[in-house]
Amino acid sequence: MINIKNKTNCCGCTACMNICPKKAISMIEDKEGFLYPKVDKKKCINCGLCEKICPIINKQQENSLKKSLIIRTKNDIQLKNSTSGGFFTPLCNYVLSKNGLVYGVAFNEEKEVVHTCVSEPERAFIFQGSKYVQSNLNDVFSKIKKDLQNDIYVLFSGTPCQVEGLLKFLNKKYEKLITVDVICHGTPSPLLWRKYVEYMENKYNSKIKAINFRNKTYGYHCGTMFIEFENGKKYYGSARTDYMLKPFFSEISSRPSCYECKFKSLNHLSDFTIFDCWNPQKNNKVIKDDDKGFTNLIINTQNGLNLFDIISNNYEYYNSDFTKAINLDGIMVEHSAKKNKYREDFLKKLNEEGIDSAIKTYIPISRKDYLIEKSKKIFYKMGIIRIIKRMKGK
Repeated sequence: MINIKNKTNCCGCTACMNICPKKAISMIEDKEGFLYPKVDKKKCINCGLCEKICPIINKQQENSLKKSLIIRTKNDIQLKNSTSGGFFTPLCNYVLSKNGLVYGVAFNEEKEVVHTCVSEPERAFIFQGSKYVQSNLNDVFSKIKKDLQNDIYVLFSGTPCQVEGLLKFLNKKYEKLITVDVICHGTPSPLLWRKYVEYMENKYNSKIKAINFRNKTYGYHCGTMFIEFENGKKYYGSARTDYMLKPFFSEISSRPSCYECKFKSLNHLSDFTIFDCWNPQKNNKVIKDDDKGFTNLIINTQNGLNLFDIISNNYEYYNSDFTKAINLDGIMVEHSAKKNKYREDFLKKLNEEGIDSAIKTYIPISRKDYLIEKSKKIFYKMGIIRIIKRMKGK
């Protein structure tokens, strides 16, 4: 019977809930907004399956191919709307062309961050862009198993812990399963996100229509939170002043397991591993960084290598040195987030008094920060930001 005594030992992957033959396990939200398994002892038959498939209890190590590339889609629209180089969308389109299904992270109608399924190519766009919130997987693992048993192609994207949770749950290799893990900085609380949405909708007196956590407003290297409201208003904010991005990069709002992450490793079980590429020209001198974005792609399996050969004409790609990719851009591949000393106090105040009070108390935004943010648009139009980027590149 799964029993979480220490919350650092649960990544919330839902594998235990999905495997239970008696549906005795529910994922219950705690005061910080994170989901943890709770067992109904009246239904439990002590089969032990929940413990056998837990990816933390049964951490699996495998050597991977480590074919390293720097990559981006050739489609300008996909590239513009993607956080980095847009690797995922062409892969989605390939799977969907095979009458397959794609499971990835998107916003639902209530603007909650959830794993959802897409079967139509015209809807693949909902997966574009990072969502810095832990997604709700619900019963996705069970659905994927049924799809695979029905001989359907399935593409699944998630954080490394979510991918390993799925693979442990399936407990069998399927030729038509393709997995992509996205290296994360930690998974912020869904409670923080709900409070943020509520705060922004009240401030702008309108429901949110569209969101992009890393909009390329001022280029890839100056990503900003972009929100479009139903009343036509638009908001732009950087990690310096935005009430969602600032807690995320302050490492004050992640799940407890993120600070002692068991999935930080050079060896991944997924077919593909992706993460930001901030220094493409330092890894491969042929590349000219035009500030539109590139992605570091690590191909971990023969299945991934074979698949990339099929879809490679959709990309602009370059060979890269694996070690350089990790040293230049991949610190979070091996290292956990560093816990902010005010984390528990911040989330407690967030729950009790709201996001404005929590930010002002524990990670206040200075007048200098607001001044820089207001000046950024002017600097961008004058070309000053572009000059600074070039100087940093040199």
